[in-house]
Amino acid sequence: MQFRLRKLDVDEYDAPHVEVSVSGGGFAARQDSYIEDDEWVEFGMALKAFPQRLEHEVTFENGAPEGKYYCYILLRALVYDGVGHSALEVKISNNSTPPHSAAAHFYIPCEAAALNRLGESLEAWARSKEYEFAFSTNAT
Repeated sequence: MQFRLRKLDVDEYDAPHVEVSVSGGGFAARQDSYIEDDEWVEFGMALKAFPQRLEHEVTFENGAPEGKYYCYILLRALVYDGVGHSALEVKISNNSTPPHSAAAHFYIPCEAAALNRLGESLEAWARSKEYEFAFSTNAT
């Protein structure tokens, strides 16, 4: 799994303009949106405590899948079987009309511990003043 965030524009009046990139299992998605740092802190804190039980899910949503929203970003950590195997669901759409529309929906199977580490790193980044964030579960 590769998870990247890049702040494209930051000012004191609006939420930061952020590019979100997620890839894994041969699939990738990228979308920009306006997302407050506090939203990343909240998502990171929830991921650090994942999973609390087999039915536990942690969700980050920005925009909406339908309607007049600029885009839709869904990141959902879930347990997908009875022995605790986990995955990150990625659903991203630019909500444009054809021929400019684009959407991606895929799952990245991963260890719950990797999602915990993602959460810890994401929370720390969101509290910092850094413009770029990169997380990878791939061995380097």
